[in-house]
Amino acid sequence: MSFLELFTLVASSVAIFGLIVGIFAVYNGRMTRREVSREIRETQESTERIIADSRKATERVTAETQRLIVEGRESTERLIIEGRESTEKLIMEIWGRSEAILKMMSEEHKAMLERVR
Repeated sequence: MSFLELFTLVASSVAIFGLIVGIFAVYNGRMTRREVSREIRETQESTERIIADSRKATERVTAETQRLIVEGRESTERLIIEGRESTEKLIMEIWGRSEAILKMMSEEHKAMLERVR
């Protein structure tokens, strides 16, 4: 085998190898772009679903919070009214007792004054 035949054999083998590598590189590039595009699409759809679910959850929490605020306000107002009523009742009881005590003390004071005279 001569040098030229050997060189032709090596060069054609390199050319065939380069062609095969090139074809697979193009194929691999296209497949990679296709897979990356698919992953991007799936990630975008998944992210949109997560955002929509988060919005719904936030709206539910907000509505529940508003409901609890209203209920809390109503309960607080009811407790204030009940507290005011019971305080007024207690004040009236104390007032009545105080009047009785003052009347008794006044009578005792009059009796003491009469004894002193």
